[in-house]
Amino acid sequence: MNKEEILEKSRNDNKNNDPFYLETRVKGMKYGRIAAIILCLALFAIDYIILGKMNYGYYSIFTASFAADYLYRWKKTDNKDDLYAGALMALATVVSVVLHFVHGC
Repeated sequence: MNKEEILEKSRNDNKNNDPFYLETRVKGMKYGRIAAIILCLALFAIDYIILGKMNYGYYSIFTASFAADYLYRWKKTDNKDDLYAGALMALATVVSVVLHFVHGC
């Protein structure tokens, strides 16, 4: 193998492992989730104020987001605190989905 072939193979092996790419992707996902959570909470509050009823569907999106985050971190780090937090948020998600359908959409 010559130098160019080795460099090309290295580029192909490390494709999508660029630290800058990974960092911007993680930050983008983080800020996107924060924006989605703020929107869910705002819609939850607006429904409560205007319609006088609680829409638990928005709350279930909020809790599912946190459950997925905690459980993913637990899977990667094996930190028991993340497991407990993820399990509680998953339970809150199930409860809020049930409440959403019981109390009407």
